[in-house]
Amino acid sequence: MTCSGRYATDWQFVVFWFTGVVWTGADRSIGGLANVNLYDSQVNFRERGTIANTGQWLWNLTAGTDGPIVAVVDNNTITATGVTWDSGDLYRISLVTTIERGQIEMALDIAAADIHAALAATGQCDCTWASWATTFVSKLNIIDAASYYQGKCGSPKFTDDQRARYLTWMSDQLNMLMTGRLDVCSGATGADFPAVGYAQQAVTEFARAEIVWNDIEANIEE
Repeated sequence: MTCSGRYATDWQFVVFWFTGVVWTGADRSIGGLANVNLYDSQVNFRERGTIANTGQWLWNLTAGTDGPIVAVVDNNTITATGVTWDSGDLYRISLVTTIERGQIEMALDIAAADIHAALAATGQCDCTWASWATTFVSKLNIIDAASYYQGKCGSPKFTDDQRARYLTWMSDQLNMLMTGRLDVCSGATGADFPAVGYAQQAVTEFARAEIVWNDIEANIEE
């Protein structure tokens, strides 16, 4: 793994910190293939805050395609450039605009530099990472980036005490990486590893985000 670029995406940051700005669903059109419009009778896209031509993004998770939302046809129908739909296709939608996405990505880039330095100190940029490492480092990137970014309605918004605890937690993780006590390399035997007493299961990225959040809350010193 080369230590370059950010370790998390803007939508992962948003899922982690914001509520209701990213969600998933399924196309519910009846019949037909390769429909230009996504139709979901169970969601009012306008009430959710969907606005065309602002950089809000739509993914067809089933087909593996994605593009910017260019039309809100009616309350239940939207269109994205380069994305077509078969009935039942799963989608993800992000209400983050182009400007907000750029700000989040800049914060992730700045925060990633801290992680690059910590990993490079013990050669962890030049190994094959363990199966858990990518998710763990993404979590570090997302939490550290929150120190540099404040989004809609001031989120993520911390009290001084909360911010101090997160920064202390981040410093501890980076110190363990820098000294080799925490080693992300496959087969490594660092003295400290991120662990919980039991394994939780999740079937969506939102449930996984909640598990990560609970893990963080449990490991922040009171």
